Amino acid sequence: MNLTEHSRNKIQITFDQWQIDGEYAQVMYNYMVHGLHPGGFFTSVLANDFVGAMARSHPGNTLTTLKRLVGWIQDCMPTGAWGNYDAVKSWTALDESFRRQILEEHNLIYTEKEETWRVLNDA
Repeated sequence: MNLTEHSRNKIQITFDQWQIDGEYAQVMYNYMVHGLHPGGFFTSVLANDFVGAMARSHPGNTLTTLKRLVGWIQDCMPTGAWGNYDAVKSWTALDESFRRQILEEHNLIYTEKEETWRVLNDA
């Protein structure tokens, strides 16, 4: 899905509020917006698989970074996008229009109408 900088910034604000590491934020953005598979570690995190996440974790990951990510997931991510492996698989299989609708409903991005209005007002 193509988002304007306004919607991209709206999601970024949530990452900033939770102090999410830039690499983590990019993976979560690509997963939520584009339905891209987040990789083994992040899939395990999203599936609430602690053992799997720790087994796939990079040695540079810190407890603080992981706690912030989990807080962000619980606070910001649509519930249908995480919770178990089936939810992750279903999210990546969703049609772009359904993902967009869910992200709009969760106030993570602007509607297409709102984006157009914001772009026109910037011009």
